[in-house]
Amino acid sequence: MTSPEQAKNVLRRLFDEVLTQNKLELIDELYAEDYEFDAPALAAGAGAAQSGREAFKARVSAFRAAFPDVDYKIQNIVSDGEVVATKFEFRGTHKGSFAGFAPTGRPSAVTGVHFARLVNGRIKKTWAGFTNIAEALAPNK
Repeated sequence: MTSPEQAKNVLRRLFDEVLTQNKLELIDELYAEDYEFDAPALAAGAGAAQSGREAFKARVSAFRAAFPDVDYKIQNIVSDGEVVATKFEFRGTHKGSFAGFAPTGRPSAVTGVHFARLVNGRIKKTWAGFTNIAEALAPNK
């Protein structure tokens, strides 16, 4: 069984090393082979639920294309060892299409929540969503 602190450290590595530093190769280390995620689609008609490490790598790359200077910060993180709940914020310049929003060219701050279930110390399933995306990326902000 993964301890709560070990589980939180897996998510800290995700947000810092994978999402902020763009170390996609760590996805193979941090995620189970049969990984599944359920999150909002990044483009119209793309669907929300996907699975597999390669699909997640593509999703991270899409974030990076939309926000090339993205920086994630964990605002709160709790875990019981199996499930990790994370409240986060990412900041970056909105330079590419993202979640149906045309690029604004402006610095943006988007908040969200991320829940991960770990099995044998690896992320098996995640559920994630943004809490202020419409406000943060509105064209007339």
